[in-house]
Amino acid sequence: MRKYLAVALLSFACSASGTVTIPVKICVTVPTGDTATPSCTTVNVTAATPACPVCPTCAVCPVPVPVPTPTPTPTPAPTTSADADFAARCAGTGVLVCNGLNTTADLAPVPPGDGLGAANDGTIQGSIDATNSTSGGGSLMFRLRKGITAANIGGYWSTSLGKAFGSGSTVYIQWRQKVSPEYLTNNSGFWHSSIKQNIVHGTSATCQATEYVTLVTPNTAGTNAWSGLFTNCGDGMNTTINADGSSGALCNGCPGYLQQGSLDGAGVAGVPGTGYYCDYQNQFPGDGTGKGCFYPTPGVWYTYYEKISFGQQGGATASVDAYVALGGGPYREFQRATGIPWFTAPDTTYQLYRFETYMTELARGGSAAPVDAFVWYDELIISTQPIPAPNN
Repeated sequence: MRKYLAVALLSFACSASGTVTIPVKICVTVPTGDTATPSCTTVNVTAATPACPVCPTCAVCPVPVPVPTPTPTPTPAPTTSADADFAARCAGTGVLVCNGLNTTADLAPVPPGDGLGAANDGTIQGSIDATNSTSGGGSLMFRLRKGITAANIGGYWSTSLGKAFGSGSTVYIQWRQKVSPEYLTNNSGFWHSSIKQNIVHGTSATCQATEYVTLVTPNTAGTNAWSGLFTNCGDGMNTTINADGSSGALCNGCPGYLQQGSLDGAGVAGVPGTGYYCDYQNQFPGDGTGKGCFYPTPGVWYTYYEKISFGQQGGATASVDAYVALGGGPYREFQRATGIPWFTAPDTTYQLYRFETYMTELARGGSAAPVDAFVWYDELIISTQPIPAPNN
């Protein structure tokens, strides 16, 4: 009789005990023509296996679960260079107020300021414009409406200066501003008025001894408007013109310089200036390097920057240095006056700042314009220390 051997080869990965017993059925088949009887038998096979080190009590070792690859943290959207530049200026020494005027929340009242103020008819004409800004995605826009002859044509926005500024103190203020073409053409053709841009003042009133106002005023030809400042509810910053062409003493309302650039200006000794010298008797557009006037151009974002040293109340020791910058360029001075009086008044400190649209002369003889006009304000910084010009 022939013998047949069946061999089963088994392999095991691992077990908890180090051995495994498995019943194995072994069958013998018989070739055709063989007289042997086919048979099957079952045997228990015990074999050694590697123990499972991570699962000492399990009957069957688990299949290792792969460690998932961590989801990468999304890279934050980069800030624009304009946003970073504004943030850097706001981080400067002495900064008291930093407001990007990007959202409605930025317009909330900060006492003693009262936030957005109504126009003459009780309507709010100031709002956030998300389509125009120098950084941050928004700016404060005022609508100066057609058909209106009231001085308070568009309302205002008021906020705190960040502290009370009294005798002997100095404030630095920087903001961005743009006007629509109608802002200027409506004025030359219909309103015929100065238009207030901002006011720094005490808490009792805006038109008083404790105030400084920046405004644009129509030139003598009525074809442009020049920027300047006044105090005491209308005392301007005109100065006399010295024989050598330099700026002289303060002379409210005199036909001298309406604007005065830096000390090296006016062509003195042949040295080119670094600001605007706007002669009342000879008004023409300047480029910020000497003779000529600063006339804001519509559709352009300008940076305004002012240093106001308040002097002593009751004396005439205050001074103003006001500048403008364009497109990341340097400051060009347009108002430089000293010996400014601060008359005795109920308010002994300056505490409030506001953006304005007020037109005093509109209500006194101007006429209603046929189209709306707009002005935008952005990036307000108030500080006790100098503020650098922006890079855009």
